[in-house]
Amino acid sequence: MATEQMPAWVREIDLAFPVTAQFVVAGNIRDVHLVHTEGRTEMSTTEQLIVGLLDSHHYDLVYSYDPVDGIQLLFEREGVVAGDFFSSGHLGRASSAATGRLADLVRNARVPQSPHVAVIISYASRLWAEEEHAGPDLRALLAVAEKQANGDKNLSLANPGRFDCSVFWLADHPQDAPNWLTRAVGVRTVNIPMPSLGLRTTAASLFLRRMRGTDTSSAAGSLLADLSQGMTIRELDSVVTFATEHGIAASRMDEAVRSYRLGVPESPWSDPLLLDRLNQGAETIGQRVLGQPRAVAQALTVLTRSAMGLTGAQFDGSPSGRPQGILFFAGPTGVGKTELAKALAEILFGAQDAYIRFDMSEFSAEHSEARLIGAPPGYVGHYSGGELTNAVRERPFSLLLFDEIEKAHPRILDKFLQILEDGRLTDGSGETVYFSETVIVFTSNLGTSPASSEDVDFAHWGDEYAETRAKVRRAIDRHFTEQLQRPELLSRIGDNIVVFDFISEAVGRALVARYVAAVIRRVASRQGVTLTVSNEVIAMVADRAVADLSFGGRGVGSIVESMLVNPLTRALATTLISGAPSAVDLVSVDSVWHLDLVETRH
Repeated sequence: MATEQMPAWVREIDLAFPVTAQFVVAGNIRDVHLVHTEGRTEMSTTEQLIVGLLDSHHYDLVYSYDPVDGIQLLFEREGVVAGDFFSSGHLGRASSAATGRLADLVRNARVPQSPHVAVIISYASRLWAEEEHAGPDLRALLAVAEKQANGDKNLSLANPGRFDCSVFWLADHPQDAPNWLTRAVGVRTVNIPMPSLGLRTTAASLFLRRMRGTDTSSAAGSLLADLSQGMTIRELDSVVTFATEHGIAASRMDEAVRSYRLGVPESPWSDPLLLDRLNQGAETIGQRVLGQPRAVAQALTVLTRSAMGLTGAQFDGSPSGRPQGILFFAGPTGVGKTELAKALAEILFGAQDAYIRFDMSEFSAEHSEARLIGAPPGYVGHYSGGELTNAVRERPFSLLLFDEIEKAHPRILDKFLQILEDGRLTDGSGETVYFSETVIVFTSNLGTSPASSEDVDFAHWGDEYAETRAKVRRAIDRHFTEQLQRPELLSRIGDNIVVFDFISEAVGRALVARYVAAVIRRVASRQGVTLTVSNEVIAMVADRAVADLSFGGRGVGSIVESMLVNPLTRALATTLISGAPSAVDLVSVDSVWHLDLVETRH
């Protein structure tokens, strides 16, 4: 075996053979690996490469063990009879006794004059997880391994520097290995990384040759390699197989990768009617979000760009895995930031509840990170995932609203760096969640209220929009660069900061009329009472509401509640409970202090 042509992890094992009795091989162990030999590229499993390396080091017998198939003989050097050492074939089915026989195998290999033996133990993480409640056979195996790892080992007299028995533990993660093993002098941990861009490009070009009538050029291979970041070679093969089965051309590998990762064949972003909905969005959303034409137009431009596949078009390269859209809604409270997010979710994904909201004031503590992505290994709820990762896994096509982002702990904000840059996040259980089909919306009130008693550079109601926008942008820049010292997060948001204006007096009066109409509908549906409110009352409530618009639509709603809903509630409750009149069908509100109950008999 020419080790210079082998993967780096194989060369590391090769160099460590003279001084290492046991290897913990972790990471991408279940993938296939590319090997270049004699002008061609071949693929081998982790076990096959280890066996080939052992052959080149003149090992006589190589055994494998896993919890399903038990002990098997993988390699037998010519002239060495395995039966003379240990019975060949299936030496132990999946049972507790098999681990005891494996302990005997390692122990026998240390006897002088015995063959040169190696053992490859698959699914080692599962064995170590059972250590605390191990039976006598598993305890025997671990005891033999610990003794050998800590220096009580026989070196071959015929071949100085070579161990009589080598053990390879194939584990999912390096941290799965117990401390007594990894801290031993005679043990080395070797990590198998995920395939690099170069390896994925080579593999993609090989796999694409199977596709008939498609572009198999190097450009197509490079495109697939770029799109498959974080995938194994086996997964890359599955993507090409998926594309072949569903008639997806190599030029549309982004569609194949998305469908394979998410398990959803249809994408709302490919809906031919999406552009029409976005083009008409200014009118439809303007009826829901009053007085914010600039914010609505800017948000729609960002999403239209994504719908046309032009996000990041200024960079020469393949489409990235970043979220489809990133928006930062900033401005005063109660001006329609959340309402605009709901409206956008309905336009994009066909349902208003396609948006998922996270109140970031609930994540102000450092430990609350576990709520978002799940608890780390060893903690309660490790395998249950996090609120954010579970939500995206269940609904990959959604709008994620992170409300009042400035209140989140800085460590939690670091997670957004990976989401905004790579479009993926690994949860506490080690599973990768992809954000490539989501829209990320942050909201913030920065710059619209004093951050301290000395802060006077904040926007006030009555400022021109240009002045409001400038003050809000300065406050955002200061917060992320000076206070949080995370300018890189701001750079990933880019120019997608959408500043909302204070609501005007006209908008405040329009909101009063809208809220009163909502009260009328609620009274009719819940109490069966027809309610009429005079124009004089509506004008009186509106005058009071627009006197102070610093709290936006929420402040207007509070005025409507205190001046109309509360006295209406008391009057209706008193009348209906007393039973007079016997059939109340109409309530006429002529002032906020007097309500006439008109009796109608059928």
